[in-house]
Amino acid sequence: MAQQLAVIKLNAKYGCIDRKGNLVIEPTWDYLSKSENTEPILVEKDSLFGYIDKKGRILIKPQFKQADLFSEGLAAVSNGEKYGFINTSGEIIIPYTYDETFMGFNNGISDVRINDSCGYIDKKGKVIIPLIYETAYPFMSEYAQVETFSGKRLLINKRGKTFKYNQVDKSKRLWVPRNSYPGSFTTSTGQGRINVKGDTIVPPIYRVTGNLINHMYIVQDKKNKWGAVNEKGIQTVKCRFDEIWHFYEGFANFKLNNKWGFVNTNGQIVIKPTFEYASQFSNGLAYVELNGKAGFINKKGQFIIQPIYEPNRGSSFE
Repeated sequence: MAQQLAVIKLNAKYGCIDRKGNLVIEPTWDYLSKSENTEPILVEKDSLFGYIDKKGRILIKPQFKQADLFSEGLAAVSNGEKYGFINTSGEIIIPYTYDETFMGFNNGISDVRINDSCGYIDKKGKVIIPLIYETAYPFMSEYAQVETFSGKRLLINKRGKTFKYNQVDKSKRLWVPRNSYPGSFTTSTGQGRINVKGDTIVPPIYRVTGNLINHMYIVQDKKNKWGAVNEKGIQTVKCRFDEIWHFYEGFANFKLNNKWGFVNTNGQIVIKPTFEYASQFSNGLAYVELNGKAGFINKKGQFIIQPIYEPNRGSSFE
């Protein structure tokens, strides 16, 4: 298994630790961002961006005014005026031409913008879909979403042919989900959820119902308390929490009386609410804050990484 690292903050600088709490990348960077199990890692020093490896060694020295993470072997970088793309050796592969790119390369194609117009290029920098759209989203499958200057929303394939939404199979992945709240419906009594067969799973008695994630819906009752309903429609977690996030790895982080803890899918509090903040579990560890400092706990609530770091919410082991 690839080494898992988490970003930490110490003395207003960023670095990385491993699962044993060892400093792998010294906290010397003004900013640091990484994606799951990949290199290079994006860093900033003195307002310039560059890249390092997972041992902290400089791969591409900080020299860019702006930069993004690598995607499919290329990263968008800026000279302060325009964006181009570099490879992992730091060579400019696509010249500084564009005003912006949203997410870089996906499925071999990147969205780009010049002035107010968007289109797509390939990895050689060739424009394969003209810059004629007001908005262009990444290709998460063989289709992407675009919006014309007249406000028409369409799907487009890699050859530039456009389609209406109902002309493309719903299984095709898109950057913006076709239905952000699948199965949600509202009646005079509240909000509920149906499954793909049209069966009512969550009765319409709640103020808010979350999407089905890891076999659980989080719900908020009319008294503004949160709980959860399983995919069979059984409310296994009573609405008693001030906040609750979605279940990951069998646990959900919740807030009660201004403290954070964890509950399992059966509604049992497995880690008492003692933390000033807690994130969801990722690879068996969860980021928490105690006494103004940040660390990581296991599923027994034990500190695996002692809370000695400055808060850096969103950090997780990946």
